[in-house]
Amino acid sequence: MGILGNALAPDAIRAVELARHLEGLDDWASSAWRHCSILATRSQDLAAQGLANEASVVSLLAATTSLRLSAGTPNNVFHRSRRSGDPDAIRIEDFDADDIACLQILSENLDDPWLRARVADVASVAGRSLGLKMWHFGQLAAKAYLEHCEQVMCTDGAVSSRDEIQRGVDLAAMYEKRNADLQLRYWTLIEAGIRHSLDQGWPGVFLPLSELVRARNRALGAQLAPLFEDYAVRYAHQGQGYQPDNAQTCFEIAARFWERGRDDAAARRCQQGAAEVLITRSRLPASAMLKADWMSEGIAKLRQYGGNRDRVRELQDELADVRRTILDEMQMQEFPIDIRDLIEFVRATVVGPTDHDGLMQLAYGIGQGARYDNVRKSVLDANANHSIADFFTRVSYNEHGVPVSKREAFDRTNEDQILQKMIEQVREIDSTIYTPTIFEAIDVYCEKFEPSLNAVLLYMHQSPCVPDGHEDSVALGLTAGFNYDWLEVAAYLIPQSEAIVRNIFKRERVNTLVNRDDGTEEEMSLNQLLESPHAAEALGKDNVFQLRALLTERAGFNLRNLYSHGLLTDDAVHNNGLFMLWWLLLRMTLFVPWGIEWHRKRMDDARENAAAGR
Repeated sequence: MGILGNALAPDAIRAVELARHLEGLDDWASSAWRHCSILATRSQDLAAQGLANEASVVSLLAATTSLRLSAGTPNNVFHRSRRSGDPDAIRIEDFDADDIACLQILSENLDDPWLRARVADVASVAGRSLGLKMWHFGQLAAKAYLEHCEQVMCTDGAVSSRDEIQRGVDLAAMYEKRNADLQLRYWTLIEAGIRHSLDQGWPGVFLPLSELVRARNRALGAQLAPLFEDYAVRYAHQGQGYQPDNAQTCFEIAARFWERGRDDAAARRCQQGAAEVLITRSRLPASAMLKADWMSEGIAKLRQYGGNRDRVRELQDELADVRRTILDEMQMQEFPIDIRDLIEFVRATVVGPTDHDGLMQLAYGIGQGARYDNVRKSVLDANANHSIADFFTRVSYNEHGVPVSKREAFDRTNEDQILQKMIEQVREIDSTIYTPTIFEAIDVYCEKFEPSLNAVLLYMHQSPCVPDGHEDSVALGLTAGFNYDWLEVAAYLIPQSEAIVRNIFKRERVNTLVNRDDGTEEEMSLNQLLESPHAAEALGKDNVFQLRALLTERAGFNLRNLYSHGLLTDDAVHNNGLFMLWWLLLRMTLFVPWGIEWHRKRMDDARENAAAGR
């Protein structure tokens, strides 16, 4: 069943007084969500008055305008509204043949070009998915988008119609290939919009339009390259019109246009111009971290695009001086957390009665660390409810101001970005919660029992996870954790993590060797092992996720790489990532005979409690 619920006769649809129901609704491009909410309310009022047909049509218009347009993608052009946290929000798949038939009639009778384009476009997309021929309505949408954009592209409303003009160009290329006049009008409008936005200093308009030109119209790109270079020079001039961000952007756009036209010398000139903008900016008053970021980016551009080597070396010395001042500006920020409930939970969990029971309760009873599915859901829910926080590029720096990871504006359809944000959550949120839990559990366990190296060593000899010959090192590292000797924990367990992972792979009969170019073979690195398609099967996806977040990912704690390269100071070793790694390896290595029996008994007790309704 679609939006309407049942078919409406064409005469009944045409009889609906659209002008009255749309009264007071304009500027659809920037107010579509507010307008669709108004339409939904009007539909309810009409239904209460017994005007079922009119209520259904207005409800269909509300559903159509609630969709979010994402131009530039051949599939999944329309998405459910980002602002609605309702899982039942309208999707393009919800439109059926009766809805499409109604939209076809409405698209011929709407005055506002934005609304006419949206209705015709949704009808076309939904109709094609049902196997209907929608050529006419694709053409209608292409023309209506152009009409709308001609009204707003050289006004303040241009930024709200970036998707509409790209969608219009896409539809024109699809349905109006032979309409030279329509194509010319689109490109003339785009050029006018670029010139106007350059005058106004609106990168939110000229940047996406320039990308559209670069992808679709090489001749126009050749005409615009010198224009962008001229504006870059103008923006870079220090004075009242100084706009370094726009200067850099325009230089880079001009470079891409020159590259498209195969003028490599001009492209290099523009990229070097962008580098000089960054270096000049880094010498103006600003925080040391920002200055270091701008200068390092400028140096990277000069090195990439043929800058003078002697100057690059001088700039690198200057950058080192700037970075030495970063620590002087940094401040410690502390946020209190009430952990009384955690303490009560731990004390009620780690109760023994035997040392074996207490150890398993410490390892498993207080939790099992960050769970892949839970963290993924948390990340996607946070994006749905607070999407504005994910609109911008995010760069993470170390204490010396060196950028160590970068994530572009979050795209919830990009699995790599989802994983990176999940790892960031483990580093910034989850580890902060787990650390006091781990410490309290260690204290409670050590109050009740006395963990000894000999006992832990015996467990490691029994553990199938620990490779032969590594038992002493792993036992020393785990025992050090009970004594809060985290320097010793790091020295033993960070290197042994890779040995444990590789041993588990081999026990699962998964090949851990890779071929080298000279015909020899070598063992996979820890990164390769954890990114292997066999990793989840061998280790479990939760363990793989946690190991990556703790050991190998730059967006996470990156312990293995930082420690092995000597980049962790003694103070920096004492971090939440190492505490969680100790806890994780304790869990992984306790699959000893009595540990397996403990798990079996706990599952049996859970089944009995469930059967008894407890």
